[in-house]
Amino acid sequence: MGVVVLKSHISGSSISRVSIVLDGSHRSKLFVLTLALFIFIGISGTAAAEESASMGLSPAEFFILFLVISIFIGMVAVLAGVGGGVIFTPLMMGFTPIDGLIIRGTGLFVAMAGALVAARPFLKRGLANIRLLYFAAVPYSASAVAGALLAVYIKQTMGVTGEAFVRLALGSLVIIIAMLFVFAGGRIEYPEVRKVDRFTQRVGLAMAYWEESIGSVVQYQVTRSWLGLLMFSGVGLISGLFGLGAGWAMVPVLNLVMMAPLKVAAASSKVLIGIGDTAAIWPYIMQGTIFPLFAVPCMIGLIVGTILGAKIMIRVRAGFVRYLIIGIMFISGIRLVQQSLSMLGYI
Repeated sequence: MGVVVLKSHISGSSISRVSIVLDGSHRSKLFVLTLALFIFIGISGTAAAEESASMGLSPAEFFILFLVISIFIGMVAVLAGVGGGVIFTPLMMGFTPIDGLIIRGTGLFVAMAGALVAARPFLKRGLANIRLLYFAAVPYSASAVAGALLAVYIKQTMGVTGEAFVRLALGSLVIIIAMLFVFAGGRIEYPEVRKVDRFTQRVGLAMAYWEESIGSVVQYQVTRSWLGLLMFSGVGLISGLFGLGAGWAMVPVLNLVMMAPLKVAAASSKVLIGIGDTAAIWPYIMQGTIFPLFAVPCMIGLIVGTILGAKIMIRVRAGFVRYLIIGIMFISGIRLVQQSLSMLGYI
């Protein structure tokens, strides 16, 4: 039986463009072909690289292990109302020997996959504000790509020291997010917009959607879009650099800053993550850091876990799961800070 070895390949290799044209009745084939393309890219990027981490497991054991872990992460995340990426990346970086750049690239990969699965029904039902998506997609995507390029640059130029600073920053960020979950105020289902600024009026972001719970159309306005523009850029940079899902920040920006209804904020956030992370993942792919034997089970596990979590949500006390998530994030954040200080020689 073979031994699983994860490698991080940093090179300037190029990947030729592949165009696939399928009609709408072959969605399953499109998924298989896309998955095969990712596997080909991952294998070609890791074939001639130096060894960065070894789990000492056979490929089958490795696949099953991370499939089970990712299913659990997906279930717990959806029950707590957060994205799987915000748990996946710090947990994997804090408690596995896998290279940090591989984990961050995989974090973007699984966040992208989950968001793309959820995007279709949100767009079909009109919950995602298409005007808002056009408005926010450019700053978020551009910043996410910049963050991913920065992650690769740090890996190439700073080595262990750069990895230590990344872990320190990520650990601090995860602790701050956990504190926000504890102390932040509740979200507003239908925010009251008293005044719409001129810039927001000019870009025309107001829309409507059908609300099934009340059986009527909800007309809504948004405001402070200029501030949202700046925040989308910051969230995108963090998402690309650390490989975190952006739902933990995107929903509050849309709901509490721009005053979009909570359902619209959640739906638009999912679609935006699918758009932005699809762009941000390419710097990681070009550097050969998407390892298929790690990325594929994690992607499948988080999607399956999300589906299972949604089905059992009514039977579980979400409050307990929320505090479980907060505890996991605190432990992961402290672990990452400890690792970074150790790598820098302070402890």
